[in-house]
Amino acid sequence: WGSPGGDFKARRRPERKPLPIERTKGSEILFGIAPCSLALSQSRRDLFRLFLKQSSGPRRLVTSEFVLQATARGVPVHHVRRRELDALCRGQVHQGVCLEATPLRFKSLEDAEKPDVGDEKRPNRQLIWLVLEQIQDPMNLGAVLRSAYFLGVDRVVTSQRNSCPLTPTVSKASSGAMEVFDVYSTDDLRSFLKAKTAEGWEVLGTVSKPEDVENVPVISCLEFQWNKPIIIVIGSEGDGLSLETQLLCHRMLAIPPGRALHPGIESLNVSVAAGILLHSICSQKLRHGD
Repeated sequence: WGSPGGDFKARRRPERKPLPIERTKGSEILFGIAPCSLALSQSRRDLFRLFLKQSSGPRRLVTSEFVLQATARGVPVHHVRRRELDALCRGQVHQGVCLEATPLRFKSLEDAEKPDVGDEKRPNRQLIWLVLEQIQDPMNLGAVLRSAYFLGVDRVVTSQRNSCPLTPTVSKASSGAMEVFDVYSTDDLRSFLKAKTAEGWEVLGTVSKPEDVENVPVISCLEFQWNKPIIIVIGSEGDGLSLETQLLCHRMLAIPPGRALHPGIESLNVSVAAGILLHSICSQKLRHGD
């Protein structure tokens, strides 16, 4: 025992570096409770190994539920230290769970033309698709997918060019919605929008500054009346919709601000704007009694 003023120094044990865990070729590491649990419950990925943090106390219940899920799917379970999990997902917030699996890919638009079971019972005027043009931030994409899934969007379609892929970060930001909600992709967004217009759909663009739009009428999202199948198109984080895409829209939707805005903060984060616009429109579905 050393006195407070003594020169005793505790000898620190050298920290052991986490042992590298070799990954299966072509796999990725999902992280977080919701993404891993939902991936285990679906049959959309090939699953290789589940990694759980060695734990005791309240977390043991979560751990035992994951073990049951993994056992049911025939997925080997490895109990590892937190540092191993940190290394596996490169320091992301894993909540004590990582899952090695094959990546999810975008689905082709040909598959999107086939209606879901039950879609035929829905009035045609109540169909809503969300199109994302060059959304590049995985956190934004995940948040948009979470809102679209929650609010009842029928399809999400992204442009292939300059768009974020379906990564584990997107799944975590979507709180696992990406694991249960198909996302489609097209390499020819303009032809797709023209084809849907020819089928009788209304294409609605979105804009943060109505004064920036020419040759397309702009209305508040609060004024919009939903009476036919619609496509809502949301543009990239920095530039919004491209001019070519704007000109394919029948109308542009704007979110009215609640006060006079200072220059430089006149717009919303793209995922927040998407949530507001989708709720403004999808709430009409509830009033019509879908």
